[in-house]
Amino acid sequence: MGKGSDIYLCVCVCVCVCVCVCVCVCVCVCVCACVRACVRASERASERERERNIILWNVHSHRKLMQTLNMKDRLSVSLICLPWLFFGMFSTSNCVEPVHCQWGSYGDWSECDGCTKTQSRTRAMVVYAQFGGSPCSGGATQTQPCETARGCPLKEGCGGRFRCRSGKCISQSMVCNGDQDCEEDNQDELKCGPDKTFPVCNNDKPPPNVEKLGLGFDAVTGKQRGSVINTKSYGGQCRTIFSGDNKVLYRLPQSTLRYNFEVKVQNDFSDEFYTSSWSYAKDEVKRETTTGTTTGYKNYDFHQTEEKNRNNHLLVVKNDVEVAQFQNNAPGYLSLSEEFWKVLATLPTVYDYATYRMVVERFGTHYLSEGTLGGYFHALLSIDQETAKQMAKVTWKYNECTKTKHRILFVSWTTEKCRKDEKEYTLPNPPSISRSDTVKKVDVEGGATAHIAALKALDLNTPGKNWDMYKNWAESVRTLPAVIKRKMRPLYELVKEVQCAGVKRFHLKRAIEQYLNERHPCRCQPCRNNGLVVMAGDKCSCICKPGTDGLACEKGKEVEGQEGVIHGSWSCWSGWTSCSGGQRSRTRACSNPAPQRGGHHCNGEVRETTGCNDDQDLQYLQTMEPQCFDLTVPPKETCRSPPPLPNGYVLDPKDVYLVGSKIEYTCIEGYHLIGIRIAECTAAQTWSTPSKECKSSRCHVPSLLKDVTGSPWQPTYDIGERMPLSCPEGRHIVGDKEIICDSSLHWSPDPNTITCSQAPKTLDHLDGPAGQCKPWEKLAKDKCICKMPYECTSSLQVCANNLENGRTNRLSVCKMHTLNCLGRSYNLTEDSACEWPTNTTSPCTDCQFWETCDGQTNRCRCKDGAECSDPGLSVCVRMGDDANSATQTLSECEAGLRRCKGEKVSVVSILPCSA
Repeated sequence: MGKGSDIYLCVCVCVCVCVCVCVCVCVCVCVCACVRACVRASERASERERERNIILWNVHSHRKLMQTLNMKDRLSVSLICLPWLFFGMFSTSNCVEPVHCQWGSYGDWSECDGCTKTQSRTRAMVVYAQFGGSPCSGGATQTQPCETARGCPLKEGCGGRFRCRSGKCISQSMVCNGDQDCEEDNQDELKCGPDKTFPVCNNDKPPPNVEKLGLGFDAVTGKQRGSVINTKSYGGQCRTIFSGDNKVLYRLPQSTLRYNFEVKVQNDFSDEFYTSSWSYAKDEVKRETTTGTTTGYKNYDFHQTEEKNRNNHLLVVKNDVEVAQFQNNAPGYLSLSEEFWKVLATLPTVYDYATYRMVVERFGTHYLSEGTLGGYFHALLSIDQETAKQMAKVTWKYNECTKTKHRILFVSWTTEKCRKDEKEYTLPNPPSISRSDTVKKVDVEGGATAHIAALKALDLNTPGKNWDMYKNWAESVRTLPAVIKRKMRPLYELVKEVQCAGVKRFHLKRAIEQYLNERHPCRCQPCRNNGLVVMAGDKCSCICKPGTDGLACEKGKEVEGQEGVIHGSWSCWSGWTSCSGGQRSRTRACSNPAPQRGGHHCNGEVRETTGCNDDQDLQYLQTMEPQCFDLTVPPKETCRSPPPLPNGYVLDPKDVYLVGSKIEYTCIEGYHLIGIRIAECTAAQTWSTPSKECKSSRCHVPSLLKDVTGSPWQPTYDIGERMPLSCPEGRHIVGDKEIICDSSLHWSPDPNTITCSQAPKTLDHLDGPAGQCKPWEKLAKDKCICKMPYECTSSLQVCANNLENGRTNRLSVCKMHTLNCLGRSYNLTEDSACEWPTNTTSPCTDCQFWETCDGQTNRCRCKDGAECSDPGLSVCVRMGDDANSATQTLSECEAGLRRCKGEKVSVVSILPCSA
């Protein structure tokens, strides 16, 4: 039979099949249409060529076979082959072409850097790897050596200011002030002897992990970057904050405007159920999108959440531990880290994306403006359907009992109390752990490294052990917090303190925008079946909806929604148009993909219009900094940054201070200005600096006697503010029960006259629940804890060296004990290393406990030896000038009395000689 008979036979077979199952006609038509489209794509790909040849060979063989068979046999063969032909057509409809990464061409080489003698150029990815395609090899930036006559800004002088080893200039008033204002090497304090150091503050302990508040943040990767804010500089200010949780007084750096210790531990965990990886991943992508800055740039690593068992659910168990809330200062008052400053100083004044991009990659796109310090726990569990049912919320209405909630990671079941008979009921069977229940991923931020590692090894079968590990971690968060909640500002706001700061700020803003646009998911190809496209590093990936699978979500069909309906998604924004009428615009299209078969259109506007602020900013900069645009133009006459004012600052700081411009000083909270507020940039390019001073206008923390405590503890107190006093349990106040900050900025009545009643029978000193505390300790909640230095009363003076910063100061024996108790490192040193007051008598209000008040002169005089009723602590001393003389143990009163009478008494140990 001929070719026409074969065709006739096939038509008859198809008609018969369609009559039996008429619905299959529609399916065949749809599948065939998909096959034709896919086959056309496959024929263009070299890797599909062999499959196409095999199919052609099969068709040719089929024709030869049909020619050798009669009508009946042909009908049988056709019926047998039809299902296989249908399956073959269906399988070829799932083909997806891999998209290989492609680099764009390199840009021009940057200017030669005068400091490093190198230049660079960069390139961008024009196509990101997707659907199993090959990633790009090599990096985005090339660097090569070069020669230039251009000088290095880091080697320039500082005029009358002090130059740190990094090249950064600071005011001479910051030198020898006891603070590390040269961040990297403390150069400003190294040559300051004890007679040349004038500390601004007697406290230099910053809040825990405050350096994390100065790190940059990359909105593309969601990771912290290099340090951009100097959190070690106090700016000549003494601002303190008291932690009621651990009874420690901290000093705030200049960069921190507000820092509140407020421990918030959620006593209950929150959990969220997700019926599929799609619902979890979509929620995470939406939640992790950077907020408060620019939306949509978050990369997402989805492979960690893939769920192989389609019958399993995902459960998220999470909790936060908040330790403190902070707010960084406004950009004008932030001191830059020397690492960041050096990079800004060497940036070119012409826009070079390669150079500015390296700044973004190193320091990020944003910096922290405010947020929360603490710890973050987030566990992702995979559980089967049976466990999910046991974990669900249930209502038990017997005797008005209410809802209960079941957990498997830390707590098995909750117990309910019923209103009527006050009996407790517990649901009988705790959830059983299935073999398919697993802990897929644990994210932990903050806390000690050892406790973090323990939490990452959680076992569902040991909830009790898990709970112990969690408690240990949560406790460690108090001293090792991380930033867990953040609000951010764009990094370009911090470009200052360098030549041509305004121009460089303008260029960095442009580079950040370009960097963010390069890494947007709109540059990926759309996923099939309404899958969600995300960027995972330098690759585009698809998160598939339930019922679909594959690299492009091309396999299967959606469980929810109508088959074949495609929802629209936005393309990338076009570039901005040139300015016209003070406005510029950009557009985008709902074409990535376009909506099909009634799918949803994109939300939002097609066109965005904004003012030409950039052009206006550029014109302003050309007026203020003309030398930054044309090197032949001489710079305008300006003054350097105004000199700092201890415990004060300049209102509305500027990048450039032209001759004739004026500034206004003000003081920090708790201080008031005495003198002239205004300073002017004179024709000599120096600042007129009339005498001014910030003086305290509030009472500071009072010094209380042993066992007397007050509340609330604050850094300072307003005039008229009262502080109630109390004693440990079982004892009572002897004297006034409260003190008040009076108009002379003193506490009234004198806290040194208020004591606690006689203590009950003492116990031996214990490390656990309290016995008798050492003199430098106090009782708190049945435990002995370290006193604070300001709680010390009269005590013998010694010369001590701070091993942490190398500074030498006079301290009392009591204060040295308390500082060592608090973990600070102090050693005794020679008395000659400290400055000692001249031997003049003090007024009666300042008498030491080895002195008494002379009623005739109203001055302090030495007590008689028999009058030492309170001996104080025992110390080891050496008498006289002979360094080889024997040491002996004396009480503080005895040693102080001998000093008072003119004898040379050197303390060699704050413990007895035999200790």
